[in-house]
Amino acid sequence: MNPVFEAFELAAQYRQLAELLAERHDDEQVIADTLDSISEPLDARLENLAKMVRNIESAACGIEETIVHLEARHATLTHAAERGRKLILDLMRAAGRDRASTALFSLALKKNPVSVVVDDPASVPQAYLIYHDPPAPTPNKRAIAAALKAGIPVAGVHAEQDVRLEIH
Repeated sequence: MNPVFEAFELAAQYRQLAELLAERHDDEQVIADTLDSISEPLDARLENLAKMVRNIESAACGIEETIVHLEARHATLTHAAERGRKLILDLMRAAGRDRASTALFSLALKKNPVSVVVDDPASVPQAYLIYHDPPAPTPNKRAIAAALKAGIPVAGVHAEQDVRLEIH
């Protein structure tokens, strides 16, 4: 078989595996079958899988950066729209107009529902206060880890150490 064709076929198989990991991460048998269909030595397979993982991680980082930029752009545009609405409101109030019609828009000033403004929370009568339950306490994992490391048993917990893969 032509080595160039084999390279393209392997690339397609790894691309298919990456898509399976991204879309059907819960179907272990399909992933195992796809990995078994890749016929190359274990070290080559591991290297190519590491390349695939690095590609996926790089794509995920790019998406995170894009999300940050889009959120910032969204906030900027939302703020600009709010400023524009306030400008229109101020212009209409200054002109003493409740309505305006243009070729494209009909503008109208409408009253909002009455809202309550609390000037002095301390002077509000008890009958008008709501008491909220505080959040439930959560385990202090740092303190627990320190105790376990010092050999002090802590009821209801245990220490676990797993392994991870590092790709350098």
